[in-house]
Amino acid sequence: MKKSNLRHFFLIFCSLAGIVGIFAIRMMDPRRTVSRDGISMDTVVRMTASAAKNEAELGKILEGAFGLLADMEKKFSMSDPDSEISAINAAAGAEWAKISRDTYAVLASSINASRLTDGAFDPTVGAITLLWRKRLAEGKIPGDGEISDAVTKTGFAKLSLSAPDGAFLDIPGGAVDLGGVAKGYASAVVRDYLREKGVTSALIDLGGNVMLMGGRAERGETERTPWRVGIQHPAKPRGAPICVLEISEGAVVTAGVYERFREVQGRRYTHIFVPKTGRPVDGELESVTVVSNDPAQADALSTAFMVMGEREALRLLSIIPGVDAVFVSRGANGYRIAATTGLDGMLRPSEGEAPVEFFDVQ
Repeated sequence: MKKSNLRHFFLIFCSLAGIVGIFAIRMMDPRRTVSRDGISMDTVVRMTASAAKNEAELGKILEGAFGLLADMEKKFSMSDPDSEISAINAAAGAEWAKISRDTYAVLASSINASRLTDGAFDPTVGAITLLWRKRLAEGKIPGDGEISDAVTKTGFAKLSLSAPDGAFLDIPGGAVDLGGVAKGYASAVVRDYLREKGVTSALIDLGGNVMLMGGRAERGETERTPWRVGIQHPAKPRGAPICVLEISEGAVVTAGVYERFREVQGRRYTHIFVPKTGRPVDGELESVTVVSNDPAQADALSTAFMVMGEREALRLLSIIPGVDAVFVSRGANGYRIAATTGLDGMLRPSEGEAPVEFFDVQ
């Protein structure tokens, strides 16, 4: 046999051996990864899960996760007249409402966050949000008297719970609004459900509320890499990050003023409100991202920090263990990125952006 023919035979043999080897590795590695997209809790949802299961089993698990989200949406929605939150609001100032374990838990978490932030986060802000939503939809701004009246109907201290299934809002005309905490709580419920079902690696993205577990699954049970979470650039199209965080486990929750807003008479009004004034936040902060193992806490704190501002948020972070944050604000020469030192080595700016300023708060 000529040398050229021998060489060709050898190359073909190696190629076939490689294909067989890849197939064998695939057969020995039982892990599969499945992703599902959908709409729930008034946002786009994406879930990715990996486990030593076949694709059909993983698909059913993710269907169950979306079912959990749908169930919580029915309980937590302020716009659904049949929800448990609507029942609390309808009975405000008059009587106790009976609630489920999930609603009790998310309200308890909300009250704790309100106390911690001295009311910068407040689940009873519903009277304010409803007023502004109505007037902005009409192309108007609420009057000073209307805003003052809405503020008098706000106050987390008037929200009481009775274990295991009672809630009472002692503010006639008041309203509970869980928009600043519901998705965080829901992502924790989904995370726990996935773990119970044997999922070892997952990403749960509820429209800016990102829950991560187990690292990003690679080939082989022990091969994991950190998830890469982009923090949205306030002035660029959706999906263009101003910085990127690499993290294997935990909640990454962003609150910002650059997406959900309305313009009236040339001025932008955001959906995040200062409970004590009844007006939208109006400062240099464009977004705050909170990183924590408690997604409900991260959700509430991201909203509270937008209200408080960077300086007060950093002061509060000095007494909250295990929580970090990223602040994106407008500067004289572009956008400024500041973060707590717990994220040093995990957070990097996108190309062309200013370096991250790190602050030691612990």
